Amino acid sequence: MTNAVHGDGRLRWTSVPRWTAAELPAAASYLACCFGDAGQQRAGDLLATADPGVPVRTAVFAAGWDAATAAEVGRLVGDCYAGVRIILAGPESAVMSAAAVARGLGAAGEELVLVATELPGGGAPAKGEHDTGRDGTVGHGTGEHGTGEHVAGRAGRRVFCAACRQSFPAEAALGDVVTCPGCAAGLIVDYRFSRPHAAYFGWPAGLDLHR
Repeated sequence: MTNAVHGDGRLRWTSVPRWTAAELPAAASYLACCFGDAGQQRAGDLLATADPGVPVRTAVFAAGWDAATAAEVGRLVGDCYAGVRIILAGPESAVMSAAAVARGLGAAGEELVLVATELPGGGAPAKGEHDTGRDGTVGHGTGEHGTGEHVAGRAGRRVFCAACRQSFPAEAALGDVVTCPGCAAGLIVDYRFSRPHAAYFGWPAGLDLHR
């Protein structure tokens, strides 16, 4: 079900992740965490442009995200040294979850190369991606903050329930109404995204936050 009050014309003012073509920066070493076959392919394409003398560690995971994956990504990131660049490639939901783990362990934005495989050229989030506000969202206003593509239509997304404050996976488009498995609340998948939670905010259906 889609809530008609949301429109793509408002995307420029939201914290929805935007994706531009990925480029591989120079580094002392690389860590590539790949989620699913498409993630492995896209990470491989990037690493093919790397200096052959630079050490590379690669870890391949399923396309989804769970506690075991989070723990292993945390272990790999925790073993990194200064000068590393961390490639996270796969579905947006897995990539943003892995990025949240990496940031929680101290990784800076410039150390992360993020690739969303839902988009043909989707790579590093557009400039301004890491300028977070107090609630962990990012404001994309005008100019460079509004550039890049977003994952449109129905896609695998994590949703943060504003009622019970739990995150859960859902197949949904922005503006759809989904049911929280924790508290059974009907939630609108909002055009606000929390980087720390790696999830789209889900607000109780019928509550129009955009008037």
